Amino acid sequence: MKVLSSAAMKEADRKTIEELGMPGAVLMETAAIRVVELIRHKLPRARRFAILAGPGNNGGDGLVVARLLKNAGLSGSLWSTVKPGGYRGDAGINEQYLERTSFRINRLGERESLDQFREELKSVDVVVDALLGIGVGREVEGLFAELVEGINGSGRPVVAVDIPSGVNADTGAVMGCAVQADWTVTFAFPKLGLLCYEGAEKAGEIYVGQINIPPALVENEPVDLLTPARILDLLPAREKSAHKGSLGRVLIVAGSPGMTGAAVMTAESALRGGAGLAYLAVPHSLEPVVSAQLVEVITLSLEEAQPGILGPAAAETIVDRAGACEALAVGPGLDPGSDTAAVLEKVIVSSPVPVVIDAGALEALKGRMDLLKQAKTPVVITPHPGEMARLSGLSVREVQENRLEVALDYARRWGVFLLLKGYNTIIAAPDGKAAINPTGGPALATAGSGDLLTGLIASFMAQGLEAEDAARAGAFMHGLSGDLVPGGRGHMARDVMSYYKQAFHKLENAEASREVNPYLTGIGFY
Repeated sequence: MKVLSSAAMKEADRKTIEELGMPGAVLMETAAIRVVELIRHKLPRARRFAILAGPGNNGGDGLVVARLLKNAGLSGSLWSTVKPGGYRGDAGINEQYLERTSFRINRLGERESLDQFREELKSVDVVVDALLGIGVGREVEGLFAELVEGINGSGRPVVAVDIPSGVNADTGAVMGCAVQADWTVTFAFPKLGLLCYEGAEKAGEIYVGQINIPPALVENEPVDLLTPARILDLLPAREKSAHKGSLGRVLIVAGSPGMTGAAVMTAESALRGGAGLAYLAVPHSLEPVVSAQLVEVITLSLEEAQPGILGPAAAETIVDRAGACEALAVGPGLDPGSDTAAVLEKVIVSSPVPVVIDAGALEALKGRMDLLKQAKTPVVITPHPGEMARLSGLSVREVQENRLEVALDYARRWGVFLLLKGYNTIIAAPDGKAAINPTGGPALATAGSGDLLTGLIASFMAQGLEAEDAARAGAFMHGLSGDLVPGGRGHMARDVMSYYKQAFHKLENAEASREVNPYLTGIGFY
């Protein structure tokens, strides 16, 4: 599923209407139907509504929602910021219809009407936000700001039409203030701002409503949203004749004094992700420590420069052992010092198999990231925002406020597949394409979670996925496993890993559980 900027969405609208001949009024009607379907699904006992309609087509959608809810037997009120006769085009058609059928449109603008609107909100079961839509490009001020604050202070369930009012559709930034929605019904395709920065928090649960805009119109757009169907297609079939040698072998290079747990969890994650064999290579003095914690994983010892720290001769051993595997993961728990950096410089340029680089290995490569361009095989790096800031020289805030742009920029600069961890993880490719992962949440905010992800990506590589696909599938399944952990405190990373099996099962049945109907589908798992 493609993710669109506001400009790309407007162009898709234009092509659908002008080139394909679909009347705009039909698109507006269909969009409103999707909103009503969501309301009836989420709030089946709702009897009274309040709809806030602003200018333009977003307001027009609100006018249609009012008519449809009334026709469905609900009562309520419609409030508009537009003067009588002020709507144009398809929105104007619906304004005229409501007026001719004596449906009252309350016009906002005076203090008295604003007070009445706030009072009305106290008695409704649902508020529909159709105030501003995807065209917000400046700060929300004056009357519009007061209306946003009124909705947010009402304590009523809120459904946003296309995007919460006040959220920038391209960046997710809150433009002064924004509606806090419980649910957002976005039309045809998700908008970038719904999946980035503050917009993701403001949107609540996001549903994509189909409104007759063909996907073929946007097939060249560079950003995808990962979906269960796409991930399920990526995962290789497990044949009845499969054996441990045919399911992929992973070599993990990890660990340092005090950080053996990271090495252990990465190796176990690779096995639980489906790889047939996992080899864990650690500095020689640590091998007895990790082997005592593992049963199914094969442990190897590497040459040391000092106890627990890789030495120069380890590079040749790593490259040699990687040749008997299908994937290499380097970094969890490794010491980030100069000895490790010297080993990595040789391993990266000589590895015969795809490489996943994380944690200590990334820290060791700070200032040396151009080295990644010399790799003979694909490289995936998995920084969290703090690591990304240190590697790029940006601040954490700059990374977080421009996650997509930063990920794409540095994936190209370094010639890697860059997985920028965090809420709605981004997987960027050096060719300018990217994917946004909708799974995962607070359950992943615990020590060791990133080690699990590294092992999972390496596992999928070993099972035959291309590096980019392995990164996408790893992010999705890692997040989904976290989503299955019961909410609240009291869990650790190993608890997330214990849900891998359930996550794979959930994936196979995900589409049906996420649909309100075939035309309205949720992003994520609720």
